[in-house]
Amino acid sequence: MTTLLRYRSYGGQPFCEVMLENGDQVMITVEAGGVTIKREARGDAAEEILFLGPVYLVTDICMAMLDGRPASETTVLDIFLSVVSQFRSAEDIRAAFHKVSEQL
Repeated sequence: MTTLLRYRSYGGQPFCEVMLENGDQVMITVEAGGVTIKREARGDAAEEILFLGPVYLVTDICMAMLDGRPASETTVLDIFLSVVSQFRSAEDIRAAFHKVSEQL
């Protein structure tokens, strides 16, 4: 089960940090230049950017992963969090975003 560690959707820089089922900590940041999803350094695992892309592309990827379900009355960060929270590990996130981005 994914655990939400930190979350800030409004203000300067929206971000959230979650701990995935396998213990990987993943940070999602939303900036003017795009969205970054990265694994935080932990033990033997180095910090690593899992996906970096413009907001519109990451939104399209997440909506595709949500099977087109409407994201009414939610923030962009909420959409990203709802998708990232479904994965067990950082590697699963990287693979899924890579696969879906190639299909768009």
